[in-house]
Amino acid sequence: MNHILRSTQIKAPIEDVWSYLTVPEKIAQWLMPNTFSAEPGHRFTMDCPPGIGSGAPIDCEVKEISPPRDGRARLVYSWIIDSPRTETLLEIDLMEAAGVTHLDLVHSGWAEGESELKTRHAQGWDHLLETALRRLLEH
Repeated sequence: MNHILRSTQIKAPIEDVWSYLTVPEKIAQWLMPNTFSAEPGHRFTMDCPPGIGSGAPIDCEVKEISPPRDGRARLVYSWIIDSPRTETLLEIDLMEAAGVTHLDLVHSGWAEGESELKTRHAQGWDHLLETALRRLLEH
């Protein structure tokens, strides 16, 4: 399997969850400092701190962005690590029902031989989604 799949439910409206995926200051609260802008084609960086990752910036580009509409939203961006050079894709889909937002995250494009890096990312997403993001939204 060349992808990471994580799903979670957050007891918060979809608009609140969306803001933590698309507002740079809010992204920094649970993920990393960044230069994100909610525009297709926008290139940005995530500042990966030493100890968590390589300490080098992660290069990204917004590939698709669909703000909340009719209880659904979608965000897709590239995720490129410089050392070791790894190009992957991050897809996040949101769906709201009865004030609860279901979040599906797919981090794909892992090549053979990247199993250790993929495992570290999988563990990172577990913590980031289940602990960091949920804590901010379910206060």
